[in-house]
Amino acid sequence: MSCRAKMILVGLTVLNAIALITNFSLPVGAAIAGKTYNDLISDPDFTRAVQSIAQKCRVNVDIARLECYR
Repeated sequence: MSCRAKMILVGLTVLNAIALITNFSLPVGAAIAGKTYNDLISDPDFTRAVQSIAQKCRVNVDIARLECYR
């Protein structure tokens, strides 16, 4: 591997480390029927619906997938 290629890889690694440390990601939110995340969490009908759906599903953590059955 050439010296230039090694320098590029080192530079990309440094940029990756900086991005991980500063964490530029934005928080995820919900917007269903004009409601915010906090509105949905406090809505008993929405909570009941989510629990009902989740009871019919299982999480496969090996492949990070939610598998639901009818």
